[in-house]
Amino acid sequence: MEPLVIGKHCTVELLETVPCVVIRWNGLPPSEEFRKGCLAVLDLMKCNGLTKVITDNTMAKVFSMDDQRWLNQEWLPKAQKQGYRYSAVLVKENDPFVSFAVKNIMSKRDATHFQAEFFYHMNDAVDWLSGVA
Repeated sequence: MEPLVIGKHCTVELLETVPCVVIRWNGLPPSEEFRKGCLAVLDLMKCNGLTKVITDNTMAKVFSMDDQRWLNQEWLPKAQKQGYRYSAVLVKENDPFVSFAVKNIMSKRDATHFQAEFFYHMNDAVDWLSGVA
């Protein structure tokens, strides 16, 4: 599948070898693009019966507090209801601000129903997701 270009800051695609959805962020998307990208992930998860997502934040800027709140309060409950259980998150090694923001977002998730790991390299994220149920 060719990546879906959501805007100039986001692409979403299936990675059939895992299988999972991959969302890539580049820079700071406006709220509309951020939410559209996240909703595209939900659609692909639902249409393909997937429970795993790789979020590539290596080129991202810190998302707005409103978007972080929306992600945790609106998007996440829908995703978990659809079966979202595993998240591999890529962060840049030398960007403590994005790493902190991503870890803050992830801390709001129920660890009994959800597993997340952080990686610096895509192949490590793919290997981990390939090995979880």
